[in-house]
Amino acid sequence: MKAAIITIGNEILSGMTLDTNAAYLSQELGTIGIPVVLKISVGDRAIDIQMAFKQALSDSDIVLCTGGLGPTSDDITKKVAARFFKSKLKLDKGTLEHIRSRFAKRGIEMPACNRWQAMVPDRAAVLFNPEGTAPGLLFKKGKKILILMPGVPREMRAIFAGSLKERLAGLSCGMKINMLTLRTTGIPESVIAEKLAPFEKCLAKGTLAYLPTRLGVDLRLTMSGKDASQISAKLQELSAKIKQLLGNVIYGQDDETMEQAVGRLLKEKKLTLTTAESCTGGLIADRITDVPGSSVNFLGSVIAYSNVLKEKMLGVKSQTLRLHGAVSKETAIEMANGVRGRLGSDLGLTITGIAGPAGGTDKKPVGLVFMAVAGPKGTMVEERRFLGQRRHIKESATQAALNMLRLYLLK
Repeated sequence: MKAAIITIGNEILSGMTLDTNAAYLSQELGTIGIPVVLKISVGDRAIDIQMAFKQALSDSDIVLCTGGLGPTSDDITKKVAARFFKSKLKLDKGTLEHIRSRFAKRGIEMPACNRWQAMVPDRAAVLFNPEGTAPGLLFKKGKKILILMPGVPREMRAIFAGSLKERLAGLSCGMKINMLTLRTTGIPESVIAEKLAPFEKCLAKGTLAYLPTRLGVDLRLTMSGKDASQISAKLQELSAKIKQLLGNVIYGQDDETMEQAVGRLLKEKKLTLTTAESCTGGLIADRITDVPGSSVNFLGSVIAYSNVLKEKMLGVKSQTLRLHGAVSKETAIEMANGVRGRLGSDLGLTITGIAGPAGGTDKKPVGLVFMAVAGPKGTMVEERRFLGQRRHIKESATQAALNMLRLYLLK
């Protein structure tokens, strides 16, 4: 059983839209034992879409397509597929009622063009879309299956998870592919590879993959077989060995983010946190508050961009700023103690630095950042230097600051 993925849309070809659908579908199909052997991206031209259908169906048993199911004139995927399978379009009353109800809930009258989305090929099965107005469609000819889904990732994922995954899993001859991801930060990929070299020699090819991101390196373990419990047990055994070799540089597993890991530790230790940010402009607080339930432990933040506010809001001494500057370990320490004391939290996390592109000097270059944590176990401060554009420096700095807090909590 093999699969192909077709992503459709001029915006995909032009690069204006990042194709995340193909990556999601590849991963999901892998978990149910269906390998993806072909990916194709085409624009909104009927001849190109038709050619993609032919090629994908000749190489694969299952073809999943996303895009081109909207209500506008350039959304032609359904029409091309209907012609390809010699199918006629008919009104699906259930789909039409679903579309009308979505507009009614928003207090908006349904535009006439949305009625087009309720016209479905008579040789296709309708796949309910709980997140939008375009239903998925499933065509079957002999042993070949072609599936159409909307290009909006949220809608595509809802259809796949709700109507397709279980059905396709039944076609995969019982093979299972399970994955487990360990997330690291603050350590280069090459250093990880050196530490894991003896361990890797005992692994089959393809079991461990290195996935560098801008915030760290993810380590993905992949195993296949027919017994899901045996696969899961083996993955746990391998991940335990990696954790033993790498220690605290691993901050999470699978989809856990750094801010989720920090939030989990704060709850376990029943501690409250406040933050004070200069160069990152509130990005740490933004990440922390992205985690549902963070208000239990996170009290608030001060964005003290100017020296005046550092003094007034956080109690940084003017002498400290004059002698050492705003970007210094002395200022970072006073900011951390100041925000903790003035806002009444158990812990204070702070960051000050130069995000660039201007403002750097020989002694204090762009990318120089000081971060500090103040709490019951005392105060710790770190100097870090980051490379890249302004946004990259800000994001890297917040990751490092949150990791510093995580390690403080683990002491």
